Amino acid sequence: MTSLWVLLPTGQRASGEWIDDTLRERVVEKGLLARTPRAGEFPRQRVELIRDADPVSEVNQLFRARGWTDGLPIVPPTLARVDEMLSASPLERHVVLGEMEPLGGVASVEKVAANAVMAGCDPPHFPVVLAAVQAILDPAFNLRGVQTTDESVAPLLVVNGPVARRIGVNAGWGALGPGWPANAAIGRAVRLVMNNLGGGWPGAVSFAGLGQPARYSLCLAEREDDTPWPPLHVELGYRPDQSTVTVLRAETVINVTGGLDELASVMGSAASLFGILHSGKVGVIFSPFTARRLAGEGWTRADVRRELFARGRLPAETWRRSWIAGAVRASDWPAWARAAAEKDGSIPAVQDPDDITLIVAGADLPIPQHAYCPSWGHPPCRVTREIVLPPSARGTMTVP
Repeated sequence: MTSLWVLLPTGQRASGEWIDDTLRERVVEKGLLARTPRAGEFPRQRVELIRDADPVSEVNQLFRARGWTDGLPIVPPTLARVDEMLSASPLERHVVLGEMEPLGGVASVEKVAANAVMAGCDPPHFPVVLAAVQAILDPAFNLRGVQTTDESVAPLLVVNGPVARRIGVNAGWGALGPGWPANAAIGRAVRLVMNNLGGGWPGAVSFAGLGQPARYSLCLAEREDDTPWPPLHVELGYRPDQSTVTVLRAETVINVTGGLDELASVMGSAASLFGILHSGKVGVIFSPFTARRLAGEGWTRADVRRELFARGRLPAETWRRSWIAGAVRASDWPAWARAAAEKDGSIPAVQDPDDITLIVAGADLPIPQHAYCPSWGHPPCRVTREIVLPPSARGTMTVP
């Protein structure tokens, strides 16, 4: 028999109650107990001793039955691994970042570290995970809405600055995966935090009818080494030597091959209806090839946003015939959208060109491959947090 001491990754409210008790009630009520037959069954303490001939397999089976995984194998959050993760933290282990909606589990640095271990993060990834968790805890992100909606929204994480290259967050070939450990693990860690501290269990709390692969992980870096324009975080007011993570709410990821015409066509479709309803901020992942070509013709990043704003318009008749127009009172649509429909006969995908978040990423191919990430929910959301390194890592920002 071999023993493992593991840190429990699940959440307690500030009052001391465990969110799993509420979750067990929900899964029983919804007839979902077969998926998590041991929901709520665990020792009510900080750590647990696992004794088995194969303790890693036992932890995986046990955590899956309790509802603490995303369905894929996890790395057991042993005390030693959590301590190693915390060695890369700029904050002490018991610092509380906030309460994770909707069930209110306390997001301490230590609990976030346990989930980061489970996701497969290496310690250098952890400052990015912390910054991303702080971003989704911002009220502007509307985590309660993201966790409980019947839409398939997911956090889109965009990493900028020296940290991205230092820890290997991919911005080039296949930046949206698979095959890139930092991208996959950082995004997955945020999802596990959302599930284990906020209670975002499918069918019990999260009512997204279909879901989407981005709910496993949706994380990439911007391609700053081959971008003709100042990077996103500099445009948002940060210094080039600072590192940041910017978080948007992405309803989905739509592949677009072509130029501005094709991008505008996708933006001016029913894909943008929820973003229009809530005056959202959308994401456009722009190919380096197209960015260089346009920059060579004198275009700036702002010029591209203005062009997409002007041409990415939803016909008013399409809007009026849509199911959502029939489900939502006319007065609930924003005044700018109603005015555009009446005046111009079409509605832009966003209220303002600056609501388009332009991210340059992807392979260095002579093919214009882009992606459109329509927004969902309210309030308009683009939250950026600086990635703060522990004192021991500062001043060592060399690229491997």
